[in-house]
Amino acid sequence: MSKAKSLLYGFAIGTIVTAATTLLSAPKSGKDIRQDIKDSANKLKNSVSKMKRESITLKEKIMFVSKEGKEAFKQASADIKKDIDDWKEEIQPNMESIQENVKEIQDTLEESKTSLANH
Repeated sequence: MSKAKSLLYGFAIGTIVTAATTLLSAPKSGKDIRQDIKDSANKLKNSVSKMKRESITLKEKIMFVSKEGKEAFKQASADIKKDIDDWKEEIQPNMESIQENVKEIQDTLEESKTSLANH
């Protein structure tokens, strides 16, 4: 059983017990007690209906926030991917230049190594 149902049942049972105890311990006529019981039952019914409406509203709000969060996450992911792709494009010429420089350094080192080996 879900926590919400347990809470609702506990609330209902507590209200009924409290109402019954109050009504039975009060010095009233049978007619007054029956009216009080009827009034208490109506109050309980209204409270349960209100809790049900509020739980439905809460559920709808949670679903809306969840949907909005999911869409925001998708949009943020797309934005980050685009930024990374843009960055890759931006650094590509620099990467090629760095690779050429590394190649030149390696060639120079090989030439120096060969030159030193011959002397």
